[in-house]
Amino acid sequence: MLKTTWLIATLTPLMSLSVLAETPLPKYDAECIQKALEDQAPNTTLQQLRDQCVLDQAALEQGKTALNARLLSEKSTKYDPFTIQPYRPNYLIIGSYNFAGTNEHPFQQATLPQATHFEPYEAKFQISLKIPIADDLFGIGDHLYIGYTNRSFWQAYSHNISAPFRETNHEPEVWMSFDNKMEIFGWRNRLIDVGLSHQSNGRSDPLSRSWNRIYTRLMFTKDNSTFSIKPWIRVPEAASNDDNPNISHYMGNIEFTFTSKLEKHHFKIMVRDNFSETDNKGAFELGYSYPVHRNMKAYIQWFSGYGESLIDYNYRNNSIGIGVQFSGWS
Repeated sequence: MLKTTWLIATLTPLMSLSVLAETPLPKYDAECIQKALEDQAPNTTLQQLRDQCVLDQAALEQGKTALNARLLSEKSTKYDPFTIQPYRPNYLIIGSYNFAGTNEHPFQQATLPQATHFEPYEAKFQISLKIPIADDLFGIGDHLYIGYTNRSFWQAYSHNISAPFRETNHEPEVWMSFDNKMEIFGWRNRLIDVGLSHQSNGRSDPLSRSWNRIYTRLMFTKDNSTFSIKPWIRVPEAASNDDNPNISHYMGNIEFTFTSKLEKHHFKIMVRDNFSETDNKGAFELGYSYPVHRNMKAYIQWFSGYGESLIDYNYRNNSIGIGVQFSGWS
Protein backbone atom coordinates (compact mmCIF):
# COMPACT_ATOMS: atom_id res chain seq x y z
CA MET A 1 0.00 0.00 0.00
CA LEU A 2 2.87 2.39 0.87
CA LYS A 3 4.57 1.60 -2.45
CA THR A 4 1.35 2.31 -4.35
CA THR A 5 0.78 5.61 -2.54
CA TRP A 6 4.39 6.71 -3.15
CA LEU A 7 4.29 5.92 -6.87
CA ILE A 8 0.99 7.71 -7.43
CA ALA A 9 2.26 10.69 -5.44
CA THR A 10 5.41 10.72 -7.57
CA LEU A 11 3.68 10.46 -10.96
CA THR A 12 0.67 12.73 -10.31
CA PRO A 13 2.74 15.95 -10.11
CA LEU A 14 4.42 14.99 -13.38
CA MET A 15 1.02 14.80 -15.08
CA SER A 16 0.06 18.21 -13.68
CA LEU A 17 3.39 19.85 -14.52
CA SER A 18 3.06 18.76 -18.14
CA VAL A 19 0.39 21.43 -18.55
CA LEU A 20 2.36 24.21 -16.84
CA ALA A 21 5.87 23.71 -18.12
CA GLU A 22 7.15 25.76 -21.06
CA THR A 23 8.45 22.51 -22.56
CA PRO A 24 5.58 20.07 -21.88
CA LEU A 25 6.49 16.95 -19.98
CA PRO A 26 5.05 13.62 -21.09
CA LYS A 27 1.48 12.92 -20.04
CA TYR A 28 0.71 9.68 -18.23
CA ASP A 29 -2.25 7.35 -18.37
CA ALA A 30 -3.67 7.09 -14.83
CA GLU A 31 -5.55 3.87 -15.64
CA CYS A 32 -2.33 2.30 -16.95
CA ILE A 33 -0.50 3.32 -13.76
CA GLN A 34 -3.15 1.72 -11.56
CA LYS A 35 -3.13 -1.49 -13.61
CA ALA A 36 0.67 -1.64 -13.58
CA LEU A 37 0.75 -1.25 -9.80
CA GLU A 38 -1.55 -4.24 -9.49
CA ASP A 39 0.01 -6.50 -12.14
CA GLN A 40 3.69 -5.69 -12.60
CA ALA A 41 6.58 -7.56 -11.02
CA PRO A 42 7.88 -6.18 -7.68
CA ASN A 43 11.23 -5.20 -9.24
CA THR A 44 9.65 -2.93 -11.89
CA THR A 45 11.50 0.39 -11.76
CA LEU A 46 9.91 3.83 -11.70
CA GLN A 47 11.46 4.63 -15.10
CA GLN A 48 10.00 1.47 -16.59
CA LEU A 49 6.60 2.45 -15.21
CA ARG A 50 6.94 5.92 -16.73
CA ASP A 51 7.96 4.51 -20.11
CA GLN A 52 5.12 2.02 -20.00
CA CYS A 53 2.35 4.46 -19.08
CA VAL A 54 3.29 7.56 -21.06
CA LEU A 55 0.38 8.43 -23.30
CA ASP A 56 0.97 7.63 -26.95
CA GLN A 57 0.66 11.03 -28.65
CA ALA A 58 0.33 9.53 -32.13
CA ALA A 59 -2.53 7.36 -30.89
CA LEU A 60 -4.20 10.34 -29.23
CA GLU A 61 -3.93 12.43 -32.38
CA GLN A 62 -5.33 9.63 -34.55
CA GLY A 63 -8.06 8.65 -32.12
CA LYS A 64 -9.02 5.17 -31.01
CA THR A 65 -8.42 2.67 -33.80
CA ALA A 66 -8.01 -1.09 -33.77
CA LEU A 67 -4.25 -0.84 -34.38
CA ASN A 68 -3.75 1.84 -31.71
CA ALA A 69 -5.70 -0.24 -29.21
CA ARG A 70 -3.33 -3.16 -29.83
CA LEU A 71 -0.22 -0.97 -29.54
CA LEU A 72 -1.42 0.51 -26.25
CA SER A 73 -2.22 -2.95 -24.91
CA GLU A 74 1.24 -4.22 -25.87
CA LYS A 75 2.87 -1.24 -24.20
CA SER A 76 1.15 -2.09 -20.91
CA THR A 77 2.87 -5.53 -20.80
CA LYS A 78 6.22 -4.54 -22.25
CA TYR A 79 8.14 -4.86 -18.98
CA ASP A 80 6.32 -7.89 -17.62
CA PRO A 81 8.96 -10.66 -17.39
CA PHE A 82 6.26 -13.34 -17.61
CA THR A 83 4.71 -12.06 -20.86
CA ILE A 84 5.66 -12.77 -24.48
CA GLN A 85 3.51 -10.81 -26.91
CA PRO A 86 1.59 -12.28 -29.86
CA TYR A 87 2.98 -11.29 -33.25
CA ARG A 88 1.09 -12.74 -36.21
CA PRO A 89 -2.23 -14.53 -35.68
CA ASN A 90 -2.10 -17.63 -33.49
CA TYR A 91 -4.53 -20.38 -34.46
CA LEU A 92 -5.31 -24.07 -34.55
CA ILE A 93 -7.17 -25.33 -37.61
CA ILE A 94 -8.70 -28.62 -36.56
CA GLY A 95 -9.60 -29.70 -40.08
CA SER A 96 -8.28 -28.41 -43.41
CA TYR A 97 -9.17 -29.89 -46.80
CA ASN A 98 -7.00 -29.30 -49.88
CA PHE A 99 -9.09 -29.49 -53.07
CA ALA A 100 -5.90 -29.67 -55.15
CA GLY A 101 -4.65 -32.73 -53.25
CA THR A 102 -1.58 -32.80 -51.04
CA ASN A 103 1.77 -32.26 -52.77
CA GLU A 104 3.59 -35.60 -52.62
CA HIS A 105 6.22 -34.99 -55.32
CA PRO A 106 9.08 -33.75 -53.06
CA PHE A 107 8.63 -36.72 -50.71
CA GLN A 108 8.60 -39.20 -53.58
CA GLN A 109 12.01 -37.83 -54.59
CA ALA A 110 13.30 -38.47 -51.07
CA THR A 111 11.84 -41.96 -50.51
CA LEU A 112 10.23 -44.81 -52.41
CA PRO A 113 7.11 -43.53 -54.26
CA GLN A 114 4.93 -46.31 -52.90
CA ALA A 115 5.95 -45.45 -49.34
CA THR A 116 4.65 -41.89 -49.50
CA HIS A 117 0.99 -41.00 -49.31
CA PHE A 118 -0.67 -38.00 -47.67
CA GLU A 119 -4.35 -37.40 -47.13
CA PRO A 120 -5.90 -34.20 -48.58
CA TYR A 121 -7.27 -33.40 -45.10
CA GLU A 122 -5.07 -32.49 -42.14
CA ALA A 123 -4.70 -30.17 -39.15
CA LYS A 124 -2.49 -27.11 -39.12
CA PHE A 125 -1.53 -24.49 -36.59
CA GLN A 126 0.49 -21.31 -36.27
CA ILE A 127 2.33 -20.02 -33.21
CA SER A 128 3.76 -16.52 -33.54
CA LEU A 129 5.41 -14.50 -30.75
CA LYS A 130 7.53 -11.38 -30.37
CA ILE A 131 9.64 -9.76 -27.67
CA PRO A 132 10.31 -6.00 -27.44
CA ILE A 133 14.05 -5.51 -26.96
CA ALA A 134 14.67 -1.76 -26.83
CA ASP A 135 13.05 1.62 -27.45
CA ASP A 136 14.40 4.92 -28.79
CA LEU A 137 17.86 3.64 -29.65
CA PHE A 138 18.07 6.46 -32.20
CA GLY A 139 15.68 8.82 -30.41
CA ILE A 140 13.19 8.93 -33.29
CA GLY A 141 10.36 6.76 -31.96
CA ASP A 142 12.06 3.50 -32.87
CA HIS A 143 11.40 0.10 -31.29
CA LEU A 144 13.53 -3.04 -31.70
CA TYR A 145 11.84 -6.46 -31.75
CA ILE A 146 12.72 -10.09 -32.26
CA GLY A 147 10.03 -12.57 -33.27
CA TYR A 148 9.43 -16.19 -34.14
CA THR A 149 6.65 -17.85 -36.15
CA ASN A 150 6.03 -21.59 -36.41
CA ARG A 151 3.55 -22.96 -38.93
CA SER A 152 2.94 -26.72 -38.95
CA PHE A 153 0.92 -29.07 -41.16
CA TRP A 154 -0.06 -32.25 -39.33
CA GLN A 155 -1.50 -35.37 -40.97
CA ALA A 156 -3.52 -35.96 -37.81
CA TYR A 157 -6.15 -38.04 -39.59
CA SER A 158 -3.78 -40.12 -41.69
CA HIS A 159 -4.36 -43.85 -41.95
CA ASN A 160 -0.66 -44.23 -41.16
CA ILE A 161 -0.06 -45.10 -37.52
CA SER A 162 2.58 -42.39 -37.15
CA ALA A 163 0.30 -39.47 -38.23
CA PRO A 164 3.36 -37.45 -39.26
CA PHE A 165 3.92 -33.72 -39.42
CA ARG A 166 4.06 -33.26 -43.18
CA GLU A 167 5.79 -29.87 -42.96
CA THR A 168 6.91 -27.40 -40.29
CA ASN A 169 8.20 -23.93 -41.14
CA HIS A 170 10.30 -21.85 -38.76
CA GLU A 171 10.67 -18.11 -39.22
CA PRO A 172 12.81 -16.08 -36.80
CA GLU A 173 12.87 -12.33 -37.45
CA VAL A 174 14.46 -9.14 -36.17
CA TRP A 175 13.04 -5.75 -37.06
CA MET A 176 13.04 -2.08 -36.15
CA SER A 177 9.66 -0.38 -35.94
CA PHE A 178 9.32 3.39 -36.31
CA ASP A 179 6.35 5.46 -35.12
CA ASN A 180 4.89 7.59 -37.88
CA LYS A 181 1.87 9.86 -38.48
CA MET A 182 1.87 10.43 -42.22
CA GLU A 183 -1.66 10.45 -43.63
CA ILE A 184 -2.74 9.34 -47.13
CA PHE A 185 -6.39 9.56 -48.23
CA GLY A 186 -7.56 9.49 -44.63
CA TRP A 187 -5.37 6.50 -43.67
CA ARG A 188 -2.68 7.12 -41.03
CA ASN A 189 0.66 5.43 -41.66
CA ARG A 190 1.08 4.45 -38.01
CA LEU A 191 4.21 2.27 -38.26
CA ILE A 192 7.12 1.66 -40.61
CA ASP A 193 9.04 -1.58 -40.01
CA VAL A 194 12.40 -2.61 -41.47
CA GLY A 195 13.49 -6.18 -40.80
CA LEU A 196 15.38 -9.35 -41.65
CA SER A 197 13.60 -12.70 -41.88
CA HIS A 198 14.94 -16.25 -42.16
CA GLN A 199 12.47 -18.99 -43.10
CA SER A 200 13.33 -22.69 -43.14
CA ASN A 201 11.70 -26.09 -42.77
CA GLY A 202 14.71 -27.51 -40.93
CA ARG A 203 15.15 -30.54 -43.19
CA SER A 204 18.07 -31.99 -45.08
CA ASP A 205 18.26 -32.40 -48.86
CA PRO A 206 16.28 -33.10 -50.97
CA LEU A 207 13.46 -31.78 -48.73
CA SER A 208 15.38 -28.78 -47.43
CA ARG A 209 13.79 -25.38 -48.08
CA SER A 210 15.05 -22.02 -46.80
CA TRP A 211 15.49 -18.39 -47.76
CA ASN A 212 16.35 -15.01 -46.25
CA ARG A 213 14.60 -11.70 -46.90
CA ILE A 214 15.05 -8.04 -46.10
CA TYR A 215 11.67 -6.37 -45.89
CA THR A 216 9.84 -3.14 -45.22
CA ARG A 217 6.32 -3.09 -43.78
CA LEU A 218 4.07 -0.03 -43.75
CA MET A 219 1.06 -0.22 -41.41
CA PHE A 220 -1.91 2.06 -42.10
CA THR A 221 -4.89 2.44 -39.79
CA LYS A 222 -8.35 3.95 -39.98
CA ASP A 223 -11.17 3.34 -37.50
CA ASN A 224 -11.37 -0.45 -37.01
CA SER A 225 -9.40 -1.36 -40.12
CA THR A 226 -5.69 -1.89 -40.74
CA PHE A 227 -3.89 -2.14 -44.06
CA SER A 228 -0.26 -3.19 -44.50
CA ILE A 229 2.10 -3.21 -47.48
CA LYS A 230 5.16 -5.46 -47.16
CA PRO A 231 7.66 -5.55 -50.05
CA TRP A 232 10.84 -7.61 -49.71
CA ILE A 233 14.12 -8.47 -51.40
CA ARG A 234 15.54 -11.97 -51.22
CA VAL A 235 19.11 -12.20 -49.94
CA PRO A 236 21.03 -13.80 -52.85
CA GLU A 237 22.38 -17.34 -52.50
CA ALA A 238 24.88 -19.26 -54.59
CA ALA A 239 23.17 -21.55 -57.09
CA SER A 240 24.90 -24.56 -55.56
CA ASN A 241 23.33 -23.80 -52.14
CA ASP A 242 19.88 -22.71 -53.31
CA ASP A 243 17.40 -25.44 -52.32
CA ASN A 244 14.36 -23.55 -53.65
CA PRO A 245 15.27 -21.81 -56.91
CA ASN A 246 12.78 -19.29 -58.27
CA ILE A 247 11.00 -19.06 -54.90
CA SER A 248 10.56 -15.31 -55.42
CA HIS A 249 8.73 -16.01 -58.66
CA TYR A 250 6.16 -18.19 -56.90
CA MET A 251 5.98 -16.43 -53.52
CA GLY A 252 6.02 -12.98 -55.08
CA ASN A 253 7.93 -9.96 -53.86
CA ILE A 254 5.19 -8.05 -52.03
CA GLU A 255 2.33 -8.83 -49.65
CA PHE A 256 -0.82 -6.82 -48.95
CA THR A 257 -2.87 -7.48 -45.82
CA PHE A 258 -6.19 -5.90 -44.88
CA THR A 259 -7.93 -6.59 -41.57
CA SER A 260 -11.16 -5.12 -40.25
CA LYS A 261 -13.53 -5.47 -37.29
CA LEU A 262 -17.28 -5.04 -37.62
CA GLU A 263 -18.61 -5.28 -34.08
CA LYS A 264 -17.51 -8.82 -33.10
CA HIS A 265 -16.79 -9.98 -36.65
CA HIS A 266 -13.12 -10.02 -37.69
CA PHE A 267 -12.06 -10.23 -41.35
CA LYS A 268 -8.67 -10.65 -42.99
CA ILE A 269 -7.58 -10.59 -46.63
CA MET A 270 -4.00 -11.32 -47.70
CA VAL A 271 -2.66 -11.06 -51.26
CA ARG A 272 0.85 -11.89 -52.49
CA ASP A 273 1.97 -11.27 -56.06
CA ASN A 274 5.04 -11.27 -58.32
CA PHE A 275 3.58 -8.66 -60.73
CA SER A 276 4.59 -10.75 -63.74
CA GLU A 277 2.46 -10.09 -66.83
CA THR A 278 3.56 -13.27 -68.60
CA ASP A 279 3.54 -15.77 -65.71
CA ASN A 280 1.69 -14.33 -62.75
CA LYS A 281 2.07 -16.19 -59.47
CA GLY A 282 1.12 -15.42 -55.90
CA ALA A 283 -1.46 -16.30 -53.26
CA PHE A 284 -4.75 -15.23 -51.73
CA GLU A 285 -5.93 -15.89 -48.17
CA LEU A 286 -9.29 -15.03 -46.62
CA GLY A 287 -9.93 -15.36 -42.90
CA TYR A 288 -12.95 -14.83 -40.68
CA SER A 289 -13.19 -15.11 -36.89
CA TYR A 290 -15.83 -14.57 -34.23
CA PRO A 291 -15.29 -14.63 -30.44
CA VAL A 292 -16.78 -17.63 -28.66
CA HIS A 293 -15.04 -17.75 -25.24
CA ARG A 294 -12.65 -15.29 -23.59
CA ASN A 295 -9.70 -14.90 -26.01
CA MET A 296 -10.82 -17.78 -28.22
CA LYS A 297 -12.48 -17.15 -31.58
CA ALA A 298 -14.08 -19.52 -34.07
CA TYR A 299 -11.94 -19.31 -37.20
CA ILE A 300 -12.39 -20.11 -40.90
CA GLN A 301 -9.50 -19.81 -43.37
CA TRP A 302 -9.37 -20.21 -47.15
CA PHE A 303 -6.00 -20.24 -48.94
CA SER A 304 -5.47 -20.39 -52.69
CA GLY A 305 -2.11 -20.09 -54.43
CA TYR A 306 1.57 -20.80 -53.93
CA GLY A 307 3.68 -20.90 -50.80
CA GLU A 308 1.23 -21.96 -48.11
CA SER A 309 4.28 -23.82 -46.83
CA LEU A 310 7.90 -23.88 -47.99
CA ILE A 311 7.69 -27.44 -49.29
CA ASP A 312 4.79 -26.23 -51.47
CA TYR A 313 6.42 -23.00 -52.64
CA ASN A 314 6.00 -24.05 -56.30
CA TYR A 315 2.76 -26.05 -55.85
CA ARG A 316 -0.68 -24.46 -56.09
CA ASN A 317 -2.84 -25.27 -53.06
CA ASN A 318 -6.53 -24.61 -52.65
CA SER A 319 -7.49 -25.37 -49.06
CA ILE A 320 -10.23 -24.43 -46.63
CA GLY A 321 -10.15 -25.08 -42.91
CA ILE A 322 -12.02 -24.46 -39.67
CA GLY A 323 -10.71 -24.16 -36.15
CA VAL A 324 -10.01 -21.65 -33.39
CA GLN A 325 -7.94 -18.46 -33.30
CA PHE A 326 -6.31 -17.20 -30.10
CA SER A 327 -4.94 -13.86 -31.31
CA GLY A 328 -5.26 -11.88 -34.53
CA TRP A 329 -3.76 -8.73 -36.03
CA SER A 330 -5.96 -6.52 -33.85
